Amino acid sequence: MTASNRSSLLFRALALLALLTPIPGWTYVDPNAGGALLQLLAPLFAAAAGGWLFMRRWVSAMVRRWWERLRGRPED
Repeated sequence: MTASNRSSLLFRALALLALLTPIPGWTYVDPNAGGALLQLLAPLFAAAAGGWLFMRRWVSAMVRRWWERLRGRPED
């Protein structure tokens, strides 16, 4: 192993060690912080689920048509 490879490996190991060193957290999290997070994420989840349910038929029909053309079967 050359000197430059050793120094590069040493630098990477030290950087990884510095990034993985735990830091004590001296903060206070309000007990209702979970409620605020839920109020933020619930509508986003509902919108994503609604969009998936709405687009599911369209996407599956397009894939089915593409697959039938690829396989050479006639369309309905």
